[in-house]
Amino acid sequence: MAKGKAARRRQPYRVFISHSGDDMWLAQQLAAAVEASGAQAFLDVRDIAHGDDFRKRIGEELPKCAELLALFTPWSRNRWWVRHEIGMADRQGLRIVCVFYHVKVADFPIEEGGLGPLDGLKIVDINGIDTYLSALSKRVREQ
Repeated sequence: MAKGKAARRRQPYRVFISHSGDDMWLAQQLAAAVEASGAQAFLDVRDIAHGDDFRKRIGEELPKCAELLALFTPWSRNRWWVRHEIGMADRQGLRIVCVFYHVKVADFPIEEGGLGPLDGLKIVDINGIDTYLSALSKRVREQ
């Protein structure tokens, strides 16, 4: 293939999945659903090798993504790293969608910092994930 054609080839539409280690199985299911929608999913547990510099790899991979899907569960709702990744994605101007599984907005009380970086973001309950995946599939086709 000529260099010019390779340079014009579209980059894959990538979705960075942010989650707590306690939610690894559910994050893997979301990654599979994202990939079934036609996008590539970045998932740390599978895409960062043991021994790699975790922070460096996150910093390298996030800019390659078009959006961030942040998973919030009773186990991850107060995890600072998920919120940190949201902040990084926001700074880069990525689309950010929060998926709630067994949590609701009321589970983020003001005295614990409230929604913080989630305030104003699109929140999808896990039971509505098909709507998100349909919209994702459309974004992938239109890119």
